[in-house]
Amino acid sequence: MASRNNSGSEPTSVLGNIVAFIAVSVVAGVVAAGLLVPPAAAAGLAANASIGWFKSLPADMEMGPLSRSSTVVAKDGSEIATFFAQNREPVSLNQISPNMKKALLSIEDRDFYDHGGVDPWGIVRAMGNNVLRPSNRQGASTVTQQYVNNLIIDQQVRAGEQASTIGADKGIVDKIKEIKLALSMEQEKSKDEILEGYLNIVLFGGQNYGVQAASEYYWGIPASQLSIAQAATLAGMVQSPNYYDPQVNPEASVQRRNVVLDTMVQTGAITQQQADQAAREPLNLDIHPTSSGCSAARTAPYFCDYVENQVMQSNSFGATPEERLATLQRGGLTITTTLDPKAQRAADTQVNATQPKDDNPDNVSTALVSLEPRNGHIVSMAQNTNYSAAEGTSNTTYNFNVDSSMGGAGGFQVGSTFKPFTLAQWINAGKGIKASVDARRLHYPADFRWKASCLPNGYKIEPGDDGNGFSFQNATEGYARVMDVDYGIYNSINSALYAMAADLDLCEIGELTKAMGIHDGKTGDPVDTTVLSSLLGGSVDISPMTMARAFSGFANDGVMCEPRAVTKVVDYTGKNYDVPGDSCQQVIKKEVAQGVNEVLKQVLVRGSGYQRSIGLPDASAAKTGTTDNSTQTWMLGYTKGLATASWVGNYEFGSRSLNGLSIGGRTGGSGTEWVDGATYAGGQWQNYMRTVAPDYDTSRFSSPPPSVMSARK
Repeated sequence: MASRNNSGSEPTSVLGNIVAFIAVSVVAGVVAAGLLVPPAAAAGLAANASIGWFKSLPADMEMGPLSRSSTVVAKDGSEIATFFAQNREPVSLNQISPNMKKALLSIEDRDFYDHGGVDPWGIVRAMGNNVLRPSNRQGASTVTQQYVNNLIIDQQVRAGEQASTIGADKGIVDKIKEIKLALSMEQEKSKDEILEGYLNIVLFGGQNYGVQAASEYYWGIPASQLSIAQAATLAGMVQSPNYYDPQVNPEASVQRRNVVLDTMVQTGAITQQQADQAAREPLNLDIHPTSSGCSAARTAPYFCDYVENQVMQSNSFGATPEERLATLQRGGLTITTTLDPKAQRAADTQVNATQPKDDNPDNVSTALVSLEPRNGHIVSMAQNTNYSAAEGTSNTTYNFNVDSSMGGAGGFQVGSTFKPFTLAQWINAGKGIKASVDARRLHYPADFRWKASCLPNGYKIEPGDDGNGFSFQNATEGYARVMDVDYGIYNSINSALYAMAADLDLCEIGELTKAMGIHDGKTGDPVDTTVLSSLLGGSVDISPMTMARAFSGFANDGVMCEPRAVTKVVDYTGKNYDVPGDSCQQVIKKEVAQGVNEVLKQVLVRGSGYQRSIGLPDASAAKTGTTDNSTQTWMLGYTKGLATASWVGNYEFGSRSLNGLSIGGRTGGSGTEWVDGATYAGGQWQNYMRTVAPDYDTSRFSSPPPSVMSARK
């Protein structure tokens, strides 16, 4: 039965092979006829017809490797992270060991400096073999042809296209296209330029493209220091990068290396003695893993994530998310940021001192973000977790400091750190900070009309859950009395806050908070200040970044700047990308900001954060914040040069109290019965600001005018 099947199929197979061989022979004859002349003449004759084709290719293809890693750097130029689809670090030919050049040319193209871009006899031999013996295919591509091949694949992949057959399993027509492009390239580039480009683009296993990246990965050395044995190992990988990967398949790698060494002897690149010595050497791998993206960031991974999100949302880097990702991973960008390495180290130290991420039995969360009020530049961003998507109680890719739209957790209830906005509207309405308010009231009846000009009736009625009106408590007993506005705010008295609100327009408080950029960190919506609980920061979640930016407006005499993380983006060709510059505007009156500063200075002197002074009584201000049952705690504080939001709370357990939990090895609130904003968030802020604030402007806040300091109501 088997015999009849074989006899029936054999004639067809033989006939097909004969026909194909004749066709190949004709094509090969034409090619060879055009090439069996001196190399320079051959290149000229064949290339004249295709030079226009080569010149029609994108200019960056003619320049060499397209896919280059991008680097995010701090403001001092130190590296934060790299992004790549292909790990590549291009170097010039004189930065590559002569051993590598000799090894590569010996095994891949020994006549490289003599031919005109193709090897005619090799093409004829390989094409005939591949027709008659398809199971034992041969190649005949010169280094120039391989370079063209890699460039086309690289260009197509970067453009998000499927690599064409010219870059993969080539047919006869594809091979001729490759030949024409190789001949054209030889007309346009010197041999050294071609060899340099090839050594920078070819794959050496894994994600390591180019000899520099491979040298650093496998041995931790630059390409200039490659020994004969190391160079032969890399050169041997070109044929099958992953099979001959010395890390994956060391025995096959050594065998292939020794083949390369023998070839180097045959070509006169090295002596037999050198080859024998190199063949005896072990691989001696010293793997230096290189990971892409923020998970491998050397510092500030969550700031890195914030920068990545900005790039991925900007049309400057592409019209679609796919194009932007390609630009980031393959465009060779240097992204210069605002990050201050010293400030970042201090931030990292403090969030982990408050609650170490590696010893966090109750899973307490901490975060801190800091920016410059004068320009909005973000100087630090930290939290006590590992930037990782892997399972683990200390792992998360959510950034506690920013909105959901920027890869963040979306914020948390801010407690009494919202009170300064009501104070700002009090001053904005022409009232003085020394005015008295009746803070005895802890209850407003159901028919009390809270002024709200944006509502249909011009007022708001709050019946309360039981229909009997709006009730609340002060955090500490003994403060239900008549008091001055400033006293009520710096001691964070709830009854004073609502007494002020009862004398204001709730909608105008909302207009002011909207002007200062306050919004829900999950939805982006403005805060509805006609909801009375919002005046105590209890109706929406707000991110630390949003709060730091708003308080920077107080520090900067009412001028608030948009947070800025990126100052410059330039690619490896010198092309600059458009990035937003400093964007600042006057959002509240100068005298309003001065009045708020005057009150909040007292928080650190005699108010709710008196124990958190940083030694700058006339140049620092702050506000503590604690939500019901101490679930989220805050310290928002600033100098003229630095505005910092410090948060300690619950990310995964939002309604859980911090009281009684293990925080920094302690339980409770440093000897007090409960945890508030001054306890851990305050300590975190204080230690950070003592370290970093002196590097920025610590001059005195300007004094408010007499009208603001008055007792008028």
